[in-house]
Amino acid sequence: MWGDRLFDANKYGWSEWEASKNGTAAAIDSIPRDIIICPWHYETQDGYPSIPMFLEKGFRVLPASWRDVVASKALIEYSLKQDSPKLLGHLFTTWDGRKDNLKEYQPMVEGLKLLKEAGK
Repeated sequence: MWGDRLFDANKYGWSEWEASKNGTAAAIDSIPRDIIICPWHYETQDGYPSIPMFLEKGFRVLPASWRDVVASKALIEYSLKQDSPKLLGHLFTTWDGRKDNLKEYQPMVEGLKLLKEAGK
């Protein structure tokens, strides 16, 4: 499940695209803990507090990145510091028709190098 509607934008000063500004964040406490939450973050940030928040709430977490290599690497590096068995890895998304040349999709190529170095 995408995590953006379950993260309070007002509390963390995030935009309405990456988090909720319409009150849906409170639903986090009504969702069964046997699902996987995918907090997507497509831009570089100083931190990604949604990841530890979802982990602390008891969810399995699979952070998701997109097209920006630097942002993808920053998200992976931050995620790896969480050191939780509920952090399942990383989800590389593509929203622009790159299905024929994924081996050349640089956010994934560089991100996989980081994960391999970390033994993940």
